[in-house]
Amino acid sequence: MESPSPFMQRALEAAASARGRTSPNPWVGAVLVRHGEILAVGATAPYGGPHAEAQALAGVDARDATLYCTLEPCVPFEGKRTPPCSDAIIQAGVARVVIALLDPHVGGLGVQRLRAAGVQVAVGDGAARAAELLRPYLRWRQTGLPYTIAKFAVSLDGRVGAPAAGITWLTGEAARERVHADRAWVDAILVGSGTVLADDPALTARPGGAPAERQPVRVILDARGRVPPDARVFAPGGRVIVATAPGSLREWRERITAAGATVLELEPAPGGVNLEQLRLALGQRNIQSVIIEGGPTVLASCFASGLIDEVHAYVSPRILGPAGIALLAGEPFEPFALRNVAVEPLPPDVLIRGYTGDWEPSLPQPQE
Repeated sequence: MESPSPFMQRALEAAASARGRTSPNPWVGAVLVRHGEILAVGATAPYGGPHAEAQALAGVDARDATLYCTLEPCVPFEGKRTPPCSDAIIQAGVARVVIALLDPHVGGLGVQRLRAAGVQVAVGDGAARAAELLRPYLRWRQTGLPYTIAKFAVSLDGRVGAPAAGITWLTGEAARERVHADRAWVDAILVGSGTVLADDPALTARPGGAPAERQPVRVILDARGRVPPDARVFAPGGRVIVATAPGSLREWRERITAAGATVLELEPAPGGVNLEQLRLALGQRNIQSVIIEGGPTVLASCFASGLIDEVHAYVSPRILGPAGIALLAGEPFEPFALRNVAVEPLPPDVLIRGYTGDWEPSLPQPQE
């Protein structure tokens, strides 16, 4: 992976600082430079606010400067809520724009618009790093489907807990903090009804122990209508979607709706609901990223259906033995290996991350 230039690296850092606060807009960074000195840095504001380029250009003399952007500047389109960044760049008198990655939503029109106005444009600086940072957005824009992460904690002998032996938490404080940091940037968390009935989780993001300002949507799989309306998952603090099948009782649906949830009726599937249909429905609701925190049956179904884009496996230095519950249960699937594996120590645990499947974001050919 070719390293970004120093100014593009600074723009990528700005983009990373906005991750999780801009959806459904992408998190973007921009750096304005003249004669080798940084004049301003911008990052995308929460949805409806200024984009990164506009932030970097605000109140600054940008004539003859160079603007580094992690994603292609936007153009006018019907229903747009903010002024087009390509117009702002042209009006500010920027001489050159360096873009890491083309935006599938813009489709190269931003580059064309800038060049037609006499602005020099280069594409490709830091493209791989920008694509890595924007994988959920790019997946959603290119396919209409949310980027899906399977997250689980497992012992050294492949067990997810041993309730009969009083062991339900496997990981330590550092790993749990990392989980809440990830919850704070994704759009949704998905679990099955079994997890809600067994653990009654809140499914909120609490990095540093405090509720995050922006909470993920909580998605519950409940084909049979078992989750009670007084479960903690329905407490205020974020939207709730319950995916069910035609066989669930109308009275139960009415109680769940009264508790504040949106009920989605999906086609039934072996052991639950049609997960592909659910994934499409979530994408249509501008949900770009989902962390699956379900139990053994939900995880197995998601792997068998090919829904998983990335795995976050927290490995605990425990051996649970016969009392432990197996990681996966239910539908069989073909063995596979993770790609681009990263290992992150979170003492006493270890996080193993990697990609699954064949999807990869398309990268532009470098151009001047």
